[in-house]
Amino acid sequence: MRFLAFFILILLAACSSSEYTNVSKNISKKLLVFGEGNKSVGEASYLDINVSTETVNKGEVLKQKGHFFLSDFDVSMFGNNALSIDMSKLVGGDSIEYLVTYATIKNSILDQFINEGVILTDTQKVSLNIGFSLVMSKDDHMAFREKQVRKGLAIEMELIEDYILREGLSHRLTRKGDLFYMKTLENTSEKVLSSDDLAVAYTCSFLNGAVFNKVTAEEPLYLNLSSPNQVIIGIQSILKEMNEGETCRIIIPSYLGFGENGSSDGTVPPHTPILADVKVVEIIKIQP
Repeated sequence: MRFLAFFILILLAACSSSEYTNVSKNISKKLLVFGEGNKSVGEASYLDINVSTETVNKGEVLKQKGHFFLSDFDVSMFGNNALSIDMSKLVGGDSIEYLVTYATIKNSILDQFINEGVILTDTQKVSLNIGFSLVMSKDDHMAFREKQVRKGLAIEMELIEDYILREGLSHRLTRKGDLFYMKTLENTSEKVLSSDDLAVAYTCSFLNGAVFNKVTAEEPLYLNLSSPNQVIIGIQSILKEMNEGETCRIIIPSYLGFGENGSSDGTVPPHTPILADVKVVEIIKIQP
């Protein structure tokens, strides 16, 4: 039924002197790409949207492009009621061009894509090209995310395996879950316990050897191993396998390192496996 409606819309547009069909007094649209999604925007919990805008200011054509992701949204954030209702009927894969007055989207989420520093009147026309690349329910999105994580991890593990073969480390490494590690300096002294306070030194690098972070033994990091978020999980996990004075090389996939978003300062890109050369400088004994 939906395909038939769009087919009729296309025929009407083809027979009309205008490519656009009217949605309301200040909104018209034309179909650019017909999607095959089975869930509408109004039914979805997650949207992945590509937007491009075109406006004219003092005779100059201004263009802007953007992308954003929405979860647990309200369709009213797209603009006035008529536009929101029309957009709520679209499905994944649909791409629509709307011709609207600026007042239609003023102060809406779409307004952020109008060029900064340009002052538009409410009656000025704005061309909106909107494509929905992802329209999903919460359950579908969680399944999609899990699949993407598994796919990303598989790619990372291939990179890690290539590194291990290239460096000839296959017979020297111990595996703990998705972590690989080897002790580069062993010590038979006291073993680290989960509740210990430690002084730790480490050097973090990419698989190509480029160093991006270093903490020296002269100015170590002090931490309690039972407290979270002091070091990345991959390091914290292997510290429990070490003795005081030992050093260890750890190969860490991103979900145990800096994650799908990378480091907060942008040094480590998303989904990037790393190396960590770690030393337990001292197990600190707190006097009673």
